[in-house]
This record gives sequence, C-alpha cells and structure tokens, in this order.
Amino acid sequence: MTRILVVGATGLVGRHVIAKALADSRIARIVAPTRRPLAAHAKLDNPLVDFDRLPAEADWWDVDGVICALGTTRAKAGSDRAFRVVDYDYPLEVARLARKHGASRFALNSSVGANARSKLLYPRTKGEVEEALKAMGFDDCAAGPDRR
Repeated sequence: MTRILVVGATGLVGRHVIAKALADSRIARIVAPTRRPLAAHAKLDNPLVDFDRLPAEADWWDVDGVICALGTTRAKAGSDRAFRVVDYDYPLEVARLARKHGASRFALNSSVGANARSKLLYPRTKGEVEEALKAMGFDDCAAGPDRR
C-alpha cells in the first residue's frame, strides 16, 4: 500500500488530488500538511504547518512519494519574492525533507511553457524548480503541467 504526501491540498488542483487519493484503494495513507484544516477522513493525516518552518523530523514525512500542487500568482503573492517563495522555495524544501525521509517519487504540477531561461518571472520560476527537482535524485520525478 502506498503512502503519499500532498502539498497544496487546499488549492484547486490539490483538492482534486486529495479527492482522487481518498477514493483510491491503492493508497493507504495521505499526508496533507496545510495552513488550515481539511475535512477529516480515516486515511488522511492533516498536520497544520507554517511552510516557512516545516518540522524537519516529523514522522509524517515517512511517505513513498509526493504530489506537489503548491502554487500561486504574483498578484496573489503580492511581490516577485513572495511568489518565488511559494512556487520555488516551498516545493524544494518539501522535496528535500521527503527525500531525506525516504520518499522515492515526486510529482510537481508545474506550467505549460516552464523555462528556466525565460525572461518572464512565472515560466522562469517554474522551469527553475523543475530543473532543481529533477537534480535531487528521486527514482521517479515528474515535473510539468500534465505528466501521466
């Protein structure tokens, strides 16, 4: 049975991931760290966290893989730096901690047109995080807008 970590569970994509994972009999445990609580479910562990201070030694990092649906827009974030924290720093910190605790797979919901060499903030950040994740040594790493 599979144990997965889902980050970004309160967003549009993340809510769909959680619904599908809860209905999937192959998944035994879902860990969804969030800033605000999710509806309770027997398969769901929902630690409330501050993504700026993730608990590095929490036992819930012990998962087989991660699905990352974290993301925002520059407008919602309020600045270029705040956008980059959510779309680059947080996914890489989650990946680092999950990898440290044994996760072998990582899937990132990214963006069409992601390109680390773009002059535009959004596609450049998405491309940079994709490249950084692929370099982390996961056995299976899918980073893109729709990787099946």
